Amino acid sequence: MKNSVEDTDAAPPNAFGDELPPGTVLCGGQYTIENYLNSGGFGITYLARDSLGRKVVIKECFPGAICCRHNESIRPRSKGGAAEFRKILKLFEKEALALSELQHPYIVGVHQFFKDNDTAYMALDFVPGRDLLQIINEDPHKLAPADIKQLLIQLLEAVSYLHDRGILHRDISPDNILIEETGAPVLIDFGAARESATRVSRVLSKVLTVKDGYSPHEFYLVGSEHQFSSDLYALAASFYHLVSGVAPPSSQVRLAAEARKTADPLMPLDGRFKEYETEFLDAINQCLSVFPGERIQTAREWRDLIDVERRKQILLQEAQQNLEIDARVSQLVRQSQDTAGVRTEQKSEVRTEQKSRKQKPAVAVPRTPPAEKAPLPADVAQSDTVMARPAYGRIAVSYVVAKAASALRRLQVNRHNN
Repeated sequence: MKNSVEDTDAAPPNAFGDELPPGTVLCGGQYTIENYLNSGGFGITYLARDSLGRKVVIKECFPGAICCRHNESIRPRSKGGAAEFRKILKLFEKEALALSELQHPYIVGVHQFFKDNDTAYMALDFVPGRDLLQIINEDPHKLAPADIKQLLIQLLEAVSYLHDRGILHRDISPDNILIEETGAPVLIDFGAARESATRVSRVLSKVLTVKDGYSPHEFYLVGSEHQFSSDLYALAASFYHLVSGVAPPSSQVRLAAEARKTADPLMPLDGRFKEYETEFLDAINQCLSVFPGERIQTAREWRDLIDVERRKQILLQEAQQNLEIDARVSQLVRQSQDTAGVRTEQKSEVRTEQKSRKQKPAVAVPRTPPAEKAPLPADVAQSDTVMARPAYGRIAVSYVVAKAASALRRLQVNRHNN
């Protein structure tokens, strides 16, 4: 899907046979088609105007492998395809509803889902600008290294926002990253519904929903597990292309080289582009690892690695937390030592009193009932036990300090992870 200004002139009206012609009215007159924008194996997108004259992008559910157009309506090509088409419509609706709940400046907005022409549609924000692939091909020096780094940080914020909600994009590539006139990126054309459609349709399972060079190898296998790091691979491949000017080799080719124990055909970025920080290039290289477990696992972790200001904040926070932990441990040590000192002083007083009682000469006194002795303090009453184990106090101090330090360290780790 494309929704940039340049796309509106990509093809003359009626140049293709499957799309709706300009002037077609949808949703009871709420939208009017102006131009065809783009199409794929699962849908067609158009530039349209809403009832207030504002530009919007309309995405039509049109899985061409199992459907065809009759006048303006969509029909399954066979009776067997009818059940599959109904399932795909449900998936399309599910994706639209999920995306409509997303509110992020770097993610395209979906503001309506509706049914018409026996199929389903989404109405999305129109984003004026060019996509990243057009910039790479037409104006490769437009973006300076600082601009590219800022773009990546912004997109990592968007991807982190998606992943925090359990959503994978599944189709990140330069042509699905629009650059607004302000310079901000916008992620478009989610591939979740397309990927799900391949699972419910025998015919569509043969239609690859991958892009060579950008898709990780797990996207090539129907039914394989897709992870958050799968999106990170595609994002890294997009920025590899942006930095080097060359798209990465297919992940399938790289996987085959790994199986044959031959050299990886992907040339690492580090050492070739001095205008970029080492951490920036190393992070892209790591996210392009063939195997998911060797990649950076979260968008937030990747952002923290390349965002200098963010790294400084994290280091300052960790240093402050370490100072607080050291101060607290020192306080506990002092308290434990003071407690041990009091116990030692009490034991000394008890010994002195017992010794003086033994040395005091006997004096005859009248026989009177002995007065009831006042109970000794608890600490004194236990003095024999304490005296029998002189190392107990030191062991207790060490134990308390160790437990306190361990608890505070766990608190530091939890704070860092949050």
